[in-house]
Amino acid sequence: MFEEFIKQARIKLRMTQEEVADKANVKATYLSKMERGQLRTPPSEQVLIRLALVLQLEPHEVVIKAGRIPIEFQTLILKDENVVRYLKGKLEENLDKEERLTEEAKYDSSDRFRDKIN
Repeated sequence: MFEEFIKQARIKLRMTQEEVADKANVKATYLSKMERGQLRTPPSEQVLIRLALVLQLEPHEVVIKAGRIPIEFQTLILKDENVVRYLKGKLEENLDKEERLTEEAKYDSSDRFRDKIN
């Protein structure tokens, strides 16, 4: 998980939350909540990049682990029709797969229900 990833990176550098927070220009309480997965809203890309630099991590990796798509990636994707087409195809594949799994789950649960009745 992202929270553990950030915490372990900080511990590996033997830094306190206060030290990291100070260098990344965030409050220590904010970093503490981040490490515990208790933030109400996800960190901005700018905050994630500052944290990455302080923790000596690859900024894009941190942004991605936080569940975001780096703005540079978004720009590249939107500029390339082939990438957009590819991603749309992948989305359709995933939707088809989810529909099949949902149908299988419905079938399995109705079979189990029938078995319990009989």
